[in-house]
Amino acid sequence: MKRFLNTISAFQFYQLVKYATLVLIGVVFTKTTLTPNAIGQYETFVFIAGAVSFFWLNGLLKALLPLSSQKSKSNIFSAFTVIQLFSIVAAFLLFLLHPFFSKFLLNAKEIPEIWLLMAFLVFGVPANLAEYIYLIKKKNRSLLVYALVSFSIQFILVVLPPVLGYGIEMALKGLVAAALLRYFWVWILLVSNGELHFSPAFVKEHLKLGGPLIAATLLSGSAQFVDGFIVTSKFNNEVFAVFRYGARELPLALLLSNALSNALLSDFAKPENLKKNLQKLKSSVTRLMHFLFPLTIVLLLTSHILFPIIFNAKFSESATIFNIYLLLVISRLLLPQTILNGLKITNPIMLAAFFELIINVILSLVLVQFLGIAGIAFATFIAYLFEKIYLVTVVKTKLKINLSEYVPVNKYAIYSVGILVIFIFAELIL
Repeated sequence: MKRFLNTISAFQFYQLVKYATLVLIGVVFTKTTLTPNAIGQYETFVFIAGAVSFFWLNGLLKALLPLSSQKSKSNIFSAFTVIQLFSIVAAFLLFLLHPFFSKFLLNAKEIPEIWLLMAFLVFGVPANLAEYIYLIKKKNRSLLVYALVSFSIQFILVVLPPVLGYGIEMALKGLVAAALLRYFWVWILLVSNGELHFSPAFVKEHLKLGGPLIAATLLSGSAQFVDGFIVTSKFNNEVFAVFRYGARELPLALLLSNALSNALLSDFAKPENLKKNLQKLKSSVTRLMHFLFPLTIVLLLTSHILFPIIFNAKFSESATIFNIYLLLVISRLLLPQTILNGLKITNPIMLAAFFELIINVILSLVLVQFLGIAGIAFATFIAYLFEKIYLVTVVKTKLKINLSEYVPVNKYAIYSVGILVIFIFAELIL
């Protein structure tokens, strides 16, 4: 434990537990009496909550990490106050705009449990600060315990109602209850760590640095939500559930790469250690690559067998969507944004995200006409890959840092080509 536990591995573990909980909830749902339509309502609830909060939450959290590493005080409470205010505004705007969501983005379907959704935004979104408190304080063991306890409670509160025969509304109430418990825990952490210090100057700096990151995250992260809204606007809840169960990419790739990127932001905030940090990034990417690429190959070859077993036969089509999203591992293991974020060079990230969104929207609208929901997934793969290639080019031209300094290029290229070949084999031959 002492050998392998550090801020990177602890944060990666937290993200894995969080994702595993979401997947296990989905698996249990398919084994209960819940209909695909009811499961689609749950997925719509979670989807909308993410759509109205993901960009500003992630942007502010990414800005908090490098700032906290350079301050004598972490100013976590100041960041919490900002996130809390954003959450209240988001809930209020959702209430005002929910007729728009229903008419134009949900194919005239009502937003599931609007009042529960508003409560989830107000309390559940700020609760995400808990893991970042542990990360900033470098309390790695505490983060592991928090992950296991908090998500075990969430799993029980969400799946127990359907298992006992209650409807999806009780499951949503369980989700909100779990969010409330995490919210109260954030307050306990703030008080116990003596973090009740508010700094207007920090808030100003936080918003200044976070602004471009919020815009970049909105543009880049919008791709998955644009995909979802294209599906909800053209298909019913059942098709949306099929799409959402497949559109999860390699469970570990996004989580581990993002956790690695976030954990290294504070290191790259110190330019004097740039060469050392580049080597650290390269060695970390190499370890991830040797784990994630072989795992991707196994999943590509077995997903069509596993999906009907893990879920049920109604979700067989999800396997193809899943396989397409598995290809995203190729772009996930390119981390030029970590270097740029850490050095506070955020404008290129925002521009790259803008290009990615435009490409994704155009290709999704075109390919959905010919390939159905699979076309939307292909558009996401192409757009994400373009974004990373653009940022790699920016790092090369602006900072004079070659890709080979933070990625094992030859091994990466061999793995990437192999993944594409096996994908074609799995979809067209198997």
